[in-house]
Amino acid sequence: MKLKKLLALSLALIMITGTLAGCAKDQSSTAPPAEGAAGGTGGEIIKESPMLAALVADGKLPELSQRLPVEGDVMVESDKTPEAPQYGGTLRRSHTGEWDYGPFCEEPLFRLTEDGGVAPNVAKGYDVSEDGLTYTIYLREGMKWSDGEPFTANDCAYYYNYMLVSDVDETGKVTKSYNGNYYNWYKTTDPADGLSKPAIVTVLDDCTFQIKLYSPKPLILQNIAIDNKWMFAPKHWYQDIVAHDTSKAHWSGLDASVLGGEGLTDITEEQAVANAAARNARFAFDGYTQLGSQLGYMYWNYKDRPTLRAWNMDSEKTDQSYVFTRNPYFWKTDAEGRQLPYIDKVEMVTMDTGLYAQEMMAGNLDMAGFNVSLFPTYKAGETTGGYTIYTSLQPNWTVCSLELNQTYKDPQYAELFSMPDFRRAMSIAVNRSEMNEILYAGLAEPAQAAAPEGTAQYIDGARSKWTEYDPGAANALLDGIGMISSTRNADGYRTFTSGQNAGKGILITIEGHEGSDSAEAVALLAQYYKEIGIQVVEGSNTSRPKRQEKVVNGDEVMALYEEKLNIFNPAIRPDRVGANRNISTWIGKYSLEHQDAWTPAEGSPIAEIVELTKKLQSATTVEETEAIGQALLENHVENTWIIGYLSVLYQYTAMSNKVKNFDPGFISCDELRFYGNAKPYTWYMEQ
Repeated sequence: MKLKKLLALSLALIMITGTLAGCAKDQSSTAPPAEGAAGGTGGEIIKESPMLAALVADGKLPELSQRLPVEGDVMVESDKTPEAPQYGGTLRRSHTGEWDYGPFCEEPLFRLTEDGGVAPNVAKGYDVSEDGLTYTIYLREGMKWSDGEPFTANDCAYYYNYMLVSDVDETGKVTKSYNGNYYNWYKTTDPADGLSKPAIVTVLDDCTFQIKLYSPKPLILQNIAIDNKWMFAPKHWYQDIVAHDTSKAHWSGLDASVLGGEGLTDITEEQAVANAAARNARFAFDGYTQLGSQLGYMYWNYKDRPTLRAWNMDSEKTDQSYVFTRNPYFWKTDAEGRQLPYIDKVEMVTMDTGLYAQEMMAGNLDMAGFNVSLFPTYKAGETTGGYTIYTSLQPNWTVCSLELNQTYKDPQYAELFSMPDFRRAMSIAVNRSEMNEILYAGLAEPAQAAAPEGTAQYIDGARSKWTEYDPGAANALLDGIGMISSTRNADGYRTFTSGQNAGKGILITIEGHEGSDSAEAVALLAQYYKEIGIQVVEGSNTSRPKRQEKVVNGDEVMALYEEKLNIFNPAIRPDRVGANRNISTWIGKYSLEHQDAWTPAEGSPIAEIVELTKKLQSATTVEETEAIGQALLENHVENTWIIGYLSVLYQYTAMSNKVKNFDPGFISCDELRFYGNAKPYTWYMEQ
């Protein structure tokens, strides 16, 4: 199995041969053939889209040679070059939200590879000092933003020093960032005072910048590739909509000239908001935090913002469907010197999820991703619809799960959720086989939320723990919990025996989200849980962004139904099993990222999670990171913080037969950017 082959590789070996050893300054770039050079087919090769060639002919766009990086710095996709690609066309595909189309077009500084290493992308290479404290990053000379402005090291340093890490207090804690939240794996411990502090990022020249750490951090480039993947922003576009006080020394103590801050003027938060609104009516935000969250983080939603992507948003965020149009300054070519992408436009078509299959069958869509429950529907129309169904591997733990908030604002519920016997009862009370038949046409696998066999994170027995359907045993476990009754009220539910909720029925409100199977799944769970005297209802079926706001708050969401839990490697990214981020409901306010983070009871399983997460942030060797990642896994298996019901190891894609050069043999997960890992800019459409 490919998943086993790739994810079970030794991380230590990867790091020894890759990151720690450094790499050549130019690891992946070669010069494109000269304009008009003959290609492998024997005829003259067209080097750019006719759409762009027409703009050049009209004098509205510079020639291709002036839009690409200098010779030797163009990134060439040699292994993804088809024999006879065609330019043009619009790829019409399903629209499943900003976390789908964002990664689809994303171009990170470094790409995380399927074996856990990194590959240069926007950056052409890097070096690492012998002591592991200084990373020198080399950029591509002559590279440009999509508006034609030069892309330089100042754009990287400006982003880090004035947007990501706006201010730091005397303890090293970041107190301000552009989007109001701060998640930073650049922190290491200063040996002089023992405090964890963010890295220092400085400009060496237009094409070179450095990241300086206080202590070695062997996975720093992996962390950048996953969680700060862009690591750059167009300074010329942001400098009047990001607050800046020139009278105040930068937290690093360094001069603005080496921090990407040269030429900045005083801008208050209020002025930044006003400047944004004056620039464009669509940039009228409620305050500075919302401004930063939208334009600084989720920038791909806004058509005016310059990017380095293959396609840029060419629609309004309020439009029903989104159109992305090719970037004339995209900096990659194929092996024959043809500028990528081949496809002119990508249209994300918005409609009811149930209609996508119908549209594929009618030939009105070129691509649709879908879950296994819809496989029979799509399969039935595959031949007549002129499309093919492909499967791609996912490191999926579960596609159907429940998270109980360990820091919910009602302390009685939080205490109940913390009890292993309660979570065990909630797990074995569910008929996973029946759930599989109803939700996934029997095509999923009943399983606990744990790593699948064949991955490096697999632990024997973890997938079957607490999964045997046994409502009798579940009732017995609940009968043994003193804080809830063994008898039922008039409605058939257990009650609290004492405290502020004494006499009240146990009621768990589960947060779902729109466009998922949550409503049907929660309805099923409600039936199973009534058998053990627990009432379950779906509190709301909101959009993912709105639901995420409530999750980050830390106490609003009581329980969460989730469709997917992809965990690539906890040593590299511990998000769903560690306490580093707010995205996991179960960890709640114990998250280290929470602005009012709680300290768990000493010696508790949650305390171990928090301590392991802290150790992972300060680990200085690969061996340490691997050991900590394994300990996090074992804690999760022992405690089942996330109750999983079903698992599917495949991403399903219906792709029109007109779309060529699509290779389904990629691993699909957030760390690898889902379909972005298949490099859509190398696909083409048969005209």
